[in-house]
Amino acid sequence: GRDRPWLAGLYFAYTQTSLWDLEGESAPFFPTSYRPSLFWRWLRTDEQAWIDGVRVGVEHESNGQSGIESWSINIAFFQPEWRWKTATLGNYQFTPKAYYYIDKEDNPDIQQYRGYVDWRARWDSGDNWIVTLLARLGTAHKGSVQVDLARRARDLKIGPVSGYFYAQYFNGYGESLRGYDVRFPWQLRVGLAIIP
Repeated sequence: GRDRPWLAGLYFAYTQTSLWDLEGESAPFFPTSYRPSLFWRWLRTDEQAWIDGVRVGVEHESNGQSGIESWSINIAFFQPEWRWKTATLGNYQFTPKAYYYIDKEDNPDIQQYRGYVDWRARWDSGDNWIVTLLARLGTAHKGSVQVDLARRARDLKIGPVSGYFYAQYFNGYGESLRGYDVRFPWQLRVGLAIIP
């Protein structure tokens, strides 16, 4: 980064999501989604820019299986960032993620359920509460809404990480690659999030 400053904005990210079907026989984990991504992030350095940041990159998402059990997509994405801070009403973020499907052979019509944009908004109270909204609308007018609610548990410390009590509501299509074209009953999940 010191020799080539543009490299300082290069990031690798990894997200893994597993859904636990507590009502199913033997309570299996339904789909696990593995999502590595590589992106470049620019953040504004002065007050002249009309945007706070931009991410541009590529992302792979799959269930980690091979052969006929394989479900995967590859996308290129562009994600602008806008942030607002207020004195008394917390902090706000708007970070829509627009993407293009590079490869969707295993899920050829996934755009009908996920569309081409993840509409993301977030509110942070500045002390205890964080609310995040994610909405998608597919080309077939089928989509999804996800709302995450987290409360900081300041007394809960596990080494260098902090804990959050967490609740999530999901309704719609496209949450996982395996069942992206099936609308499951609405879901309410609770848990504990550990964040470094």
